[in-house]
Amino acid sequence: MDRNSFKHEPYLVEQLKKGHKEAYGHLFLLYHKELCNYLTAISGDSKASEEIAQQAFIKIWENRSKLQVGKGKLKRYVFKIAYNVFIDTQRRKKKELQLLESLRQQAYLEIAEVDSSLFEERLKRVEKEIDNLPEQCKRVFILSKKEGLKYKEISEQLHISIKTVEVHMARAMKRLRAQLTSFL
Repeated sequence: MDRNSFKHEPYLVEQLKKGHKEAYGHLFLLYHKELCNYLTAISGDSKASEEIAQQAFIKIWENRSKLQVGKGKLKRYVFKIAYNVFIDTQRRKKKELQLLESLRQQAYLEIAEVDSSLFEERLKRVEKEIDNLPEQCKRVFILSKKEGLKYKEISEQLHISIKTVEVHMARAMKRLRAQLTSFL
């Protein structure tokens, strides 16, 4: 088969339809570089353009038996196939991005739910451990941590020295840390 005979578009199309690899190679050489330039212009990505061009040529080869191209329209046909592959690729990327965003949001919600339930569980455990403190120690701790009183105010309210308040707080904190360290 003479390469010059492929210069006549109707003959090239006819040979492509018959599955002649030489005709396909000629088609590739004829349009590949220009097609990649076109795809780079519309996509802004030369690497992606190469892949899209390759997919377009594969699609042409796979559908060669159904090839219906008007006279002088082969280049337009090749570029149209490539453009459609590009659009399909963009749609797929958009769907993938939407799916990733959806999964990311779902993961955040799950983390928030887990954190919330874990927080509630921890809070119950802390409250239980506070209830297990000796009575005076518990009263000092609650006045300090829950009601926000200063040591001096606690000592006046409970009629104990500031030093005793400090001792009760130190005991409470030590005991709570020991009991809750394994849990938290």
